[in-house]
Parts: sequence; structure tokens; C-alpha cells
Amino acid sequence: MGFMEVLNKSLCRPIEQYVEVEKEFPKEFEGFYIPRCVSLFRCSNCCLDESRECYPVVERNITLEVSWSHQVINLTFVEHLECGVRPKQYQNNTSNEDSLRDRPQRRKNRRRRGEKC
Repeated sequence: MGFMEVLNKSLCRPIEQYVEVEKEFPKEFEGFYIPRCVSLFRCSNCCLDESRECYPVVERNITLEVSWSHQVINLTFVEHLECGVRPKQYQNNTSNEDSLRDRPQRRKNRRRRGEKC
């Protein structure tokens, strides 16, 4: 696979991902979901520039039938239809050896690459 094809596949965009149902809908009672994972389109969370993040711009709700404790139930998940790029919001975390507050200074001289991430 050539560089441009690899690059285009790594851009911020909705991609099909398998999402664990229990992580989206934690259970309060005994039982398990079938299937355990569902296929949804979510933002890739991948940007070329570490100072930017990929985030959902347009979302939609999608209702899927799953089985829980031998009953078919409807669960509504969020799918991402369109993704965008924005500067990352840094949290103040001084316990990390490579402190986040130092990172913007190191990136100060990096070139910006338009709106593509």
C-alpha cells in the first residue's frame, strides 16, 4: 500500500468500529448481551498532528435489537456521521513526568497542516 493511500485511510473520519454493548449500557442486574459487540460508525480519533483531536460533528441515534437475559430489547446507540478537527484541550496533570503543560511549548515551532488532521 502506497503512502498516499495509507495517509488517506488515517485521516479523521467516521470508520466502522466494534463497540462493546456493556460499555455503552452497563448492566444493573445479572445477564449478558448477545451479541457482545455491535458495529457502529465512530470518529477514527486519529490526527496527523498530536496537538489536534478528531471529534464528532454530526451524530445520529441508531436503534439496534440485542438479546439480554433471553429477551430481545431495543438499545439506542450514537453513530458519528461526520467528524472534524480541533485543537486538543490539555488537562493540568502535573503528576506525569512529561507534564502536559510543557507540551504546547515543544509544539510551538511545528508547522500547521490546514484543517486536515
